[in-house]
Amino acid sequence: MPPTFLRDPVVPSVDPPNSQTYVQGFGKIPSYRGDIPSPLNAMWYVPDNVSELFKINYPASEIRGWLKEAAAYHGVPLELAAVILQMENPPEHGTVRKVLQFGERSLTTFLAIVDDHAFDLVPDKIGSLHIAEGTSGIANMRRQVVRDAADYVEKTLGRPVIPDDVRSRVFGWNQDTRIPGDDLKADFYYLTAHLRQLIDRETGTKNYSGTLSVTQIQNIADRYVGEIPNSCAWPGKHATSILQNAAAGREPLYFYET
Repeated sequence: MPPTFLRDPVVPSVDPPNSQTYVQGFGKIPSYRGDIPSPLNAMWYVPDNVSELFKINYPASEIRGWLKEAAAYHGVPLELAAVILQMENPPEHGTVRKVLQFGERSLTTFLAIVDDHAFDLVPDKIGSLHIAEGTSGIANMRRQVVRDAADYVEKTLGRPVIPDDVRSRVFGWNQDTRIPGDDLKADFYYLTAHLRQLIDRETGTKNYSGTLSVTQIQNIADRYVGEIPNSCAWPGKHATSILQNAAAGREPLYFYET
Protein backbone atom coordinates (compact mmCIF):
# COMPACT_ATOMS: atom_id res chain seq x y z
CA MET A 1 0.00 0.00 0.00
CA PRO A 2 1.41 3.47 -0.84
CA PRO A 3 2.71 5.40 2.18
CA THR A 4 0.58 8.12 3.69
CA PHE A 5 1.30 10.97 6.06
CA LEU A 6 0.61 10.21 9.71
CA ARG A 7 -2.13 12.24 11.27
CA ASP A 8 -2.63 12.60 15.02
CA PRO A 9 -6.22 12.90 16.24
CA VAL A 10 -7.45 16.37 17.09
CA VAL A 11 -8.81 15.11 20.39
CA PRO A 12 -7.92 12.07 22.52
CA SER A 13 -9.98 8.92 22.31
CA VAL A 14 -13.11 8.83 24.44
CA ASP A 15 -15.75 6.23 25.23
CA PRO A 16 -18.44 5.69 22.56
CA PRO A 17 -21.18 8.34 22.68
CA ASN A 18 -24.50 8.00 24.41
CA SER A 19 -26.16 9.47 21.32
CA GLN A 20 -27.54 6.22 19.93
CA THR A 21 -30.15 6.57 17.19
CA TYR A 22 -32.72 4.06 16.00
CA VAL A 23 -34.77 3.51 12.88
CA GLN A 24 -38.53 3.18 13.29
CA GLY A 25 -41.32 2.27 10.90
CA PHE A 26 -39.87 -0.86 9.26
CA GLY A 27 -40.27 -3.65 11.81
CA LYS A 28 -37.53 -6.06 12.85
CA ILE A 29 -34.88 -6.68 10.20
CA PRO A 30 -33.41 -10.21 10.24
CA SER A 31 -29.70 -10.50 10.94
CA TYR A 32 -27.82 -11.69 7.85
CA ARG A 33 -24.93 -14.18 8.13
CA GLY A 34 -24.28 -15.14 4.52
CA ASP A 35 -21.63 -14.04 2.06
CA ILE A 36 -21.31 -10.43 0.93
CA PRO A 37 -22.29 -10.50 -2.77
CA SER A 38 -20.92 -7.06 -3.65
CA PRO A 39 -18.44 -5.38 -4.03
CA LEU A 40 -15.66 -7.60 -5.38
CA ASN A 41 -14.21 -9.91 -2.71
CA ALA A 42 -10.96 -7.96 -2.48
CA MET A 43 -10.03 -5.09 -0.22
CA TRP A 44 -7.31 -2.67 0.77
CA TYR A 45 -6.58 -3.19 4.44
CA VAL A 46 -3.67 -2.58 6.81
CA PRO A 47 -3.31 -5.44 9.36
CA ASP A 48 -4.11 -4.74 12.99
CA ASN A 49 -1.14 -6.69 14.30
CA VAL A 50 1.71 -9.03 13.35
CA SER A 51 -0.51 -12.11 13.43
CA GLU A 52 -2.65 -10.61 10.66
CA LEU A 53 0.29 -10.02 8.31
CA PHE A 54 -0.22 -13.41 6.69
CA LYS A 55 -3.99 -13.56 6.97
CA ILE A 56 -5.56 -13.72 3.52
CA ASN A 57 -9.19 -14.51 4.30
CA TYR A 58 -11.55 -12.36 6.36
CA PRO A 59 -14.98 -13.95 6.93
CA ALA A 60 -18.00 -11.87 5.99
CA SER A 61 -19.19 -11.90 9.60
CA GLU A 62 -15.90 -10.38 10.73
CA ILE A 63 -16.21 -7.56 8.20
CA ARG A 64 -19.82 -6.92 9.22
CA GLY A 65 -18.57 -6.85 12.81
CA TRP A 66 -16.26 -3.95 11.87
CA LEU A 67 -19.26 -2.05 10.51
CA LYS A 68 -21.29 -2.79 13.64
CA GLU A 69 -18.50 -1.44 15.85
CA ALA A 70 -18.16 1.70 13.73
CA ALA A 71 -21.93 2.35 13.83
CA ALA A 72 -21.98 1.91 17.62
CA TYR A 73 -18.97 4.20 18.04
CA HIS A 74 -20.65 7.06 16.16
CA GLY A 75 -24.10 6.27 17.53
CA VAL A 76 -25.83 5.69 14.18
CA PRO A 77 -28.30 2.92 13.26
CA LEU A 78 -26.56 -0.14 11.89
CA GLU A 79 -29.36 -0.67 9.38
CA LEU A 80 -28.84 2.85 8.01
CA ALA A 81 -25.12 2.23 7.43
CA ALA A 82 -25.94 -1.18 5.92
CA VAL A 83 -28.51 0.17 3.48
CA ILE A 84 -26.13 2.90 2.27
CA LEU A 85 -23.49 0.24 1.58
CA GLN A 86 -26.03 -1.94 -0.23
CA MET A 87 -27.04 1.00 -2.41
CA GLU A 88 -23.41 1.76 -3.27
CA ASN A 89 -22.60 -1.92 -3.89
CA PRO A 90 -25.71 -3.44 -5.51
CA PRO A 91 -25.86 -7.24 -5.24
CA GLU A 92 -27.12 -7.55 -8.82
CA HIS A 93 -23.80 -6.33 -10.27
CA GLY A 94 -22.03 -9.01 -12.29
CA THR A 95 -18.38 -10.01 -11.92
CA VAL A 96 -17.11 -7.83 -14.76
CA ARG A 97 -18.81 -4.75 -13.39
CA LYS A 98 -17.50 -5.45 -9.88
CA VAL A 99 -13.95 -5.82 -11.21
CA LEU A 100 -14.23 -2.55 -13.15
CA GLN A 101 -15.70 -0.81 -10.10
CA PHE A 102 -12.88 -2.05 -7.87
CA GLY A 103 -10.31 -0.87 -10.39
CA GLU A 104 -11.89 2.55 -10.80
CA ARG A 105 -12.23 3.15 -7.08
CA SER A 106 -8.69 1.89 -6.39
CA LEU A 107 -7.28 4.22 -9.05
CA THR A 108 -9.11 7.18 -7.51
CA THR A 109 -7.73 6.27 -4.07
CA PHE A 110 -4.21 5.96 -5.48
CA LEU A 111 -4.46 9.38 -7.18
CA ALA A 112 -5.72 10.93 -3.93
CA ILE A 113 -2.74 9.45 -2.04
CA VAL A 114 -0.34 10.79 -4.69
CA ASP A 115 -2.08 14.17 -4.50
CA ASP A 116 -1.53 14.27 -0.73
CA HIS A 117 2.18 13.67 -1.21
CA ALA A 118 2.63 15.80 -4.32
CA PHE A 119 1.38 19.04 -2.78
CA ASP A 120 -1.97 19.05 -4.61
CA LEU A 121 -0.43 18.57 -8.07
CA VAL A 122 -2.98 15.96 -9.15
CA PRO A 123 -6.07 17.81 -10.44
CA ASP A 124 -9.29 17.33 -8.48
CA LYS A 125 -11.19 17.17 -11.75
CA ILE A 126 -10.79 17.88 -15.45
CA GLY A 127 -14.01 19.19 -16.90
CA SER A 128 -16.73 16.86 -15.67
CA LEU A 129 -14.25 14.03 -15.01
CA HIS A 130 -13.36 13.65 -11.33
CA ILE A 131 -9.72 12.69 -10.70
CA ALA A 132 -8.21 12.98 -7.20
CA GLU A 133 -11.51 14.24 -5.82
CA GLY A 134 -13.60 11.43 -7.22
CA THR A 135 -15.54 8.95 -5.10
CA SER A 136 -13.88 5.76 -3.88
CA GLY A 137 -13.89 3.10 -1.21
CA ILE A 138 -16.66 0.72 -0.26
CA ALA A 139 -18.87 3.66 0.79
CA ASN A 140 -18.16 5.54 -2.47
CA MET A 141 -17.21 8.77 -0.69
CA ARG A 142 -15.31 11.82 -1.88
CA ARG A 143 -12.15 12.79 -0.03
CA GLN A 144 -13.53 16.21 0.95
CA VAL A 145 -16.71 14.63 2.35
CA VAL A 146 -14.57 12.34 4.53
CA ARG A 147 -12.53 15.27 5.82
CA ASP A 148 -15.58 17.42 6.50
CA ALA A 149 -17.17 14.57 8.48
CA ALA A 150 -13.95 14.00 10.43
CA ASP A 151 -13.72 17.71 11.25
CA TYR A 152 -17.34 17.72 12.43
CA VAL A 153 -16.84 14.73 14.74
CA GLU A 154 -13.56 15.99 16.16
CA LYS A 155 -14.19 19.72 16.44
CA THR A 156 -17.92 19.78 17.16
CA LEU A 157 -18.52 16.50 19.00
CA GLY A 158 -15.10 16.29 20.65
CA ARG A 159 -13.96 12.78 19.78
CA PRO A 160 -11.62 11.33 17.13
CA VAL A 161 -13.22 10.10 13.95
CA ILE A 162 -11.46 6.75 14.45
CA PRO A 163 -10.73 5.44 17.98
CA ASP A 164 -7.10 4.81 18.90
CA ASP A 165 -7.39 1.00 18.94
CA VAL A 166 -8.61 1.06 15.32
CA ARG A 167 -6.44 3.93 14.10
CA SER A 168 -3.16 2.36 15.33
CA ARG A 169 -2.19 -0.67 13.24
CA VAL A 170 0.75 -3.05 12.98
CA PHE A 171 4.15 -1.50 13.90
CA GLY A 172 2.32 1.63 15.14
CA TRP A 173 1.06 2.63 11.69
CA ASN A 174 -1.53 5.43 11.85
CA GLN A 175 -4.39 4.53 9.50
CA ASP A 176 -6.41 7.72 9.84
CA THR A 177 -5.42 9.01 6.40
CA ARG A 178 -8.75 10.70 5.57
CA ILE A 179 -8.59 9.07 2.12
CA PRO A 180 -11.57 6.86 1.20
CA GLY A 181 -10.64 3.44 -0.11
CA ASP A 182 -7.26 3.40 1.63
CA ASP A 183 -8.45 0.90 4.25
CA LEU A 184 -11.76 -0.96 4.57
CA LYS A 185 -12.10 -0.73 8.33
CA ALA A 186 -11.30 2.99 8.32
CA ASP A 187 -13.90 3.48 5.56
CA PHE A 188 -16.60 2.16 7.89
CA TYR A 189 -15.69 4.83 10.47
CA TYR A 190 -15.68 7.57 7.82
CA LEU A 191 -19.08 6.38 6.56
CA THR A 192 -20.66 6.32 10.01
CA ALA A 193 -19.06 9.65 10.95
CA HIS A 194 -20.68 11.21 7.90
CA LEU A 195 -24.02 9.60 8.79
CA ARG A 196 -23.70 11.09 12.29
CA GLN A 197 -23.11 14.48 10.64
CA LEU A 198 -26.17 14.04 8.38
CA ILE A 199 -28.37 12.83 11.26
CA ASP A 200 -27.48 15.88 13.32
CA ARG A 201 -28.10 18.13 10.31
CA GLU A 202 -31.47 16.48 9.62
CA THR A 203 -32.64 16.70 13.24
CA GLY A 204 -31.05 20.07 14.00
CA THR A 205 -29.52 18.57 17.15
CA LYS A 206 -25.85 18.03 17.92
CA ASN A 207 -25.23 14.40 18.94
CA TYR A 208 -28.90 13.59 18.37
CA SER A 209 -30.19 10.59 20.31
CA GLY A 210 -33.50 8.92 19.59
CA THR A 211 -35.55 7.49 16.75
CA LEU A 212 -35.44 8.42 13.08
CA SER A 213 -38.64 8.34 11.05
CA VAL A 214 -39.04 6.91 7.56
CA THR A 215 -39.06 10.46 6.16
CA GLN A 216 -35.86 11.33 8.00
CA ILE A 217 -34.16 8.18 6.68
CA GLN A 218 -35.20 9.17 3.16
CA ASN A 219 -33.81 12.69 3.62
CA ILE A 220 -30.49 11.40 4.97
CA ALA A 221 -30.12 8.92 2.09
CA ASP A 222 -31.00 11.67 -0.39
CA ARG A 223 -28.25 13.89 1.02
CA TYR A 224 -25.69 11.09 1.16
CA VAL A 225 -26.22 9.79 -2.36
CA GLY A 226 -26.82 13.28 -3.77
CA GLU A 227 -23.17 14.09 -3.02
CA ILE A 228 -22.06 11.38 -5.45
CA PRO A 229 -21.74 12.31 -9.15
CA ASN A 230 -24.04 10.35 -11.51
CA SER A 231 -25.85 8.77 -8.57
CA CYS A 232 -29.23 7.09 -8.82
CA ALA A 233 -32.48 9.03 -8.80
CA TRP A 234 -34.71 9.03 -5.71
CA PRO A 235 -32.13 7.42 -3.38
CA GLY A 236 -34.26 8.03 -0.28
CA LYS A 237 -37.15 5.99 -1.64
CA HIS A 238 -34.72 3.32 -2.80
CA ALA A 239 -33.21 3.11 0.70
CA THR A 240 -36.59 2.74 2.41
CA SER A 241 -37.66 0.15 -0.17
CA ILE A 242 -34.56 -1.96 0.64
CA LEU A 243 -35.26 -1.67 4.37
CA GLN A 244 -38.93 -2.60 3.91
CA ASN A 245 -38.00 -5.63 1.79
CA ALA A 246 -35.40 -6.70 4.37
CA ALA A 247 -37.91 -6.44 7.23
CA ALA A 248 -40.44 -8.47 5.22
CA GLY A 249 -37.86 -11.16 4.45
CA ARG A 250 -37.97 -10.51 0.70
CA GLU A 251 -34.38 -9.26 0.36
CA PRO A 252 -31.48 -9.59 2.82
CA LEU A 253 -29.67 -6.55 4.13
CA TYR A 254 -26.29 -8.15 3.56
CA PHE A 255 -24.14 -5.80 5.63
CA TYR A 256 -26.51 -6.12 8.62
CA GLU A 257 -25.56 -8.65 11.30
CA THR A 258 -26.51 -8.19 14.94
